[in-house]
Amino acid sequence: MVKYVIRVVALIGACVLSFLLWTAFHIPNTGDIDIANALADDVMATYGQFHPRTEVDKTSQGKVLYAHPGSGGQPTFVIYEVTDAAERARIVNATRQALRKAHAASATLKFYERQNVTHFEGGGMRRGPEQLIETVSVKPD
Repeated sequence: MVKYVIRVVALIGACVLSFLLWTAFHIPNTGDIDIANALADDVMATYGQFHPRTEVDKTSQGKVLYAHPGSGGQPTFVIYEVTDAAERARIVNATRQALRKAHAASATLKFYERQNVTHFEGGGMRRGPEQLIETVSVKPD
């Protein structure tokens, strides 16, 4: 009898722990990825001054937006080389306008001065410390 009680308690404990870990550390699903990409596409089209990713990925230089999906439709955008406050405000406004269309609950924008990346001859890279200019949490109006 005690053996069964211990098994039931262990099973319930495992279920509760799994639920808590899932809610605290939710892994983004394909819907979250679709939301992040749709929102990024709208913001990039509205702002219109980002460099093509294919060029930036080769040199790690240029204005670029990297979209990272977040759980519950709350992506994070890492944006490089947009240092002017007026330009950052335009991106924040473009994000706010696009939230509903992309079905996003909110977005976090992290503006960095520039990328600090070392590329190695045989391939590969290493990212060094980067200067964060501003972090903005954007919610719908």
